[in-house]
Amino acid sequence: MSLNDDHFARKLAAQSRAWDQTSDTPKKERAPREPAQPKMGVCDKCKQEKLLRSYRSRETTISAGAASYGMVVKHLCDDCAPRSRRERDAEVPQMDKKQLKGLLRAAKKGLL
Repeated sequence: MSLNDDHFARKLAAQSRAWDQTSDTPKKERAPREPAQPKMGVCDKCKQEKLLRSYRSRETTISAGAASYGMVVKHLCDDCAPRSRRERDAEVPQMDKKQLKGLLRAAKKGLL
């Protein structure tokens, strides 16, 4: 085989064309998924009865010297629900007067 041989690329292209010609089921367009509606229940974290949503999380258990992990579904209210990184980054803490004064002093001295 030479370095310029595109045998596999041609083979994959032929298989793709053959699959498109033989598949008789039309491809349906996927509709965007909407989040599930909240349901009434008891929150797993705060133990209060509120509207809940289901969240998947990874859980690790250790028993008899062996560790195992898996995905579990937790039903959490909006207060206890995990926040996305984008929401956490948007919450910028406000600076008090002392911090603001120090920042302006550093900027005046050309340190920033």
